[in-house]
Amino acid sequence: MAEVDARWVRLLALRQGLGDAEVEDEAASLVAQFQVEAEESVLELALSALSHDDPWHRQAAAWVLGQFGFPEGRPFGARVLPEVLRAARAERDDDVREDLVAALGDAQDAAWLDDLLSFAGDPAPGVRRAVASHVPGMPYADPLPDRAIDALIMLSTDTDPRVRDWATFGLGTQSSQDSSEIRAALLARLDDEDADAAAEALVGLARRGAPEALVRVRALLEEPDGPITLLVLEAAAELADPMLMPALEALALEWDGDEDQHTEAVAFALTRCDPEAPESARQIEQQIVTAVDERAAGTGWSLAMTGAYPRTLAWPRRPDDAVDESVEPDALWEGCAPGRLEIDAVVTRCVALIHEAMARRD
Repeated sequence: MAEVDARWVRLLALRQGLGDAEVEDEAASLVAQFQVEAEESVLELALSALSHDDPWHRQAAAWVLGQFGFPEGRPFGARVLPEVLRAARAERDDDVREDLVAALGDAQDAAWLDDLLSFAGDPAPGVRRAVASHVPGMPYADPLPDRAIDALIMLSTDTDPRVRDWATFGLGTQSSQDSSEIRAALLARLDDEDADAAAEALVGLARRGAPEALVRVRALLEEPDGPITLLVLEAAAELADPMLMPALEALALEWDGDEDQHTEAVAFALTRCDPEAPESARQIEQQIVTAVDERAAGTGWSLAMTGAYPRTLAWPRRPDDAVDESVEPDALWEGCAPGRLEIDAVVTRCVALIHEAMARRD
């Protein structure tokens, strides 16, 4: 207990040095120790600190409580989350409230989604940013709920550029869902004055194969002396369109001899955009279906593929031959290209997907 008290006192003493990299590293290390060890005495100290008169004590408590006990599945959630929520609703300090709302999201419990969303209209940009950055990462049993999507769409129009950036990232990349509303929200950010938000919108549209993304990526790649960001190259890879090959090949030639993230991204985009990739992907997909069906033999279930490279989705197929949409499909080519796919790993994932769908129907 004495050691715990000493470390807690040390964390609080670091307040004056925040902003210094070494001090912040030490604070982060202490917080991580508390979260991993998940000692009852620390829990009591942090919960008590939520009501302290000093905002720094309340903020330190928020840092510790959000992921308290995460290696063991956050077993204290039933005690922690109601207190964090109560504190967040009562908090008047914007910075502390931001960290409390972030702690609510860090708890990784989708049952608290509506409470998290209740802060989407908070007057403090940092609090709204905490909502935008945590909503997509909560562990949902099904795809992102409509109310979460609606909140992200709203936040993607926020007056604060960092809120727009996080919300657009959540809609475009962290969510695989597609709808006219999501595309419209991403398209509205394509010319955002904030370069980060605009880039996230471009990647999100590219992931969905939107024609607007192809036009924009091609123009950016072919622009003389234009800056080529990693997100533009990521969007090119997501599109996987052979029309981008000439521009990508020109970049690869220009950067020949370099070895950095940009050259790796160009090489990956070239692999994805290869005109022969769709046929190679089709053959690999057939191998996967055959292997999965063999392993599922006797269950009456099989594997169904919808869409086509690079947006092929693998679904469980029920004995009545209908595609079972009760589970999240496997996006075969997400972050991968023919020739780089680990087929055995994909087969194992798809078999597990079938078993998950079967269990839901029992």
